[in-house]
Amino acid sequence: SNPPGDTRAGAALVARFLDEAGLAHRVIAPQPTMPNIAATFAGGSPGGHLVLNGHIDVFPIGERAHWSRDPLSGDIVDGCVFGRGSVDMKCGTTASIFAYLYLHAMRDRLPGRVTLTVVSDEETGGRWGTGYLLDHHPELLGDCVLNGEPSSKHTVRFAEKGIFWLRLRVRTPGAHGAYPHLSASATRIAARAVVALEKLEALPPEMPEAIVRTLARDDVRAAMERGLGKGAVETASRLTLNIGMLHGGVKVNMLPGECLIEADIRLPVGLTRARVMDEVRALLRDYPEVEIEEPPPTVDATASDPDHPMLRIIQDNAEAITGVRPTPTVSLGGSDCRFWRARGVPAYIYGCLPDRMGAPDERVPVEEFLDVVRVHTLSAHDWLVRR
Repeated sequence: SNPPGDTRAGAALVARFLDEAGLAHRVIAPQPTMPNIAATFAGGSPGGHLVLNGHIDVFPIGERAHWSRDPLSGDIVDGCVFGRGSVDMKCGTTASIFAYLYLHAMRDRLPGRVTLTVVSDEETGGRWGTGYLLDHHPELLGDCVLNGEPSSKHTVRFAEKGIFWLRLRVRTPGAHGAYPHLSASATRIAARAVVALEKLEALPPEMPEAIVRTLARDDVRAAMERGLGKGAVETASRLTLNIGMLHGGVKVNMLPGECLIEADIRLPVGLTRARVMDEVRALLRDYPEVEIEEPPPTVDATASDPDHPMLRIIQDNAEAITGVRPTPTVSLGGSDCRFWRARGVPAYIYGCLPDRMGAPDERVPVEEFLDVVRVHTLSAHDWLVRR
């Protein structure tokens, strides 16, 4: 679970599997408790370089009492694998590992090169995972990326909203609750600041025309609503604000002198973090007690070409295997694909349904998982031989 993000046991399991399969690999661990695994093989002739990417870390378990079975059991019940992270993203990461295994077995007949990156730290930004790998190991960049984050069989994702985490700290002298004339209340100021921040959601999205056209298609709208719920297209097209955490006060009869606000802001493609930060400063100008703390490094919303050959290849294989042709969409959540897209490398996501992702009784149907393995293996093969 991340936090704390110690993935040594999970990475050791992956490494042991690769060792037993005779697949050479290396462990890259700039943060000792968050190791990354990288493996590469060359085909029998020159060609493109495809990267398969997945992460080991998962959401925290939460309250175990809300689970009907052990969240770390991996129990298979009624055709589903239960457990935290089964959706996000043990299904997709395992699909990447097996696709790499199957392709390696026929490497002499394949052109190009295939790289497998199984990383840590995705759930808290990727500083010690994919971000580090691409900053310090450019040989892992590749020409195209296939990722198995949750998407549902109805969608293949070519873009994702940006993630901008904002920390605000409100400070006042504080006082006894019976003496409000001696100090302003940090929590009341925080409440007013939160209301002011809601105006961020009215910022125009400024999306590129190609993405606007894609999201306007009836088949895209239908697929996104089927896979992500009604209103998904509108959510993908605008800034959203979630006040994820609000901490203030120490006792009911004390006037709070400090309050911390942590906001999760998701940016549509085309709306930059710099533009949003300017607006945040303007909205908080009337609240001098509010300090904007330096947010962690983030990446703006990213997009790949919705007409790229890899996307078409994924669609063809998914339709042949599942009977459903996935439509190109924008992801509402973040993924490590953003690191490649920010460097100009196209990256695409096809994975299982995000049903119960991060919720109690998270689970993946076994047959759906096998379909993801099949689509990834065949799509990787086809991209290599057709490029």
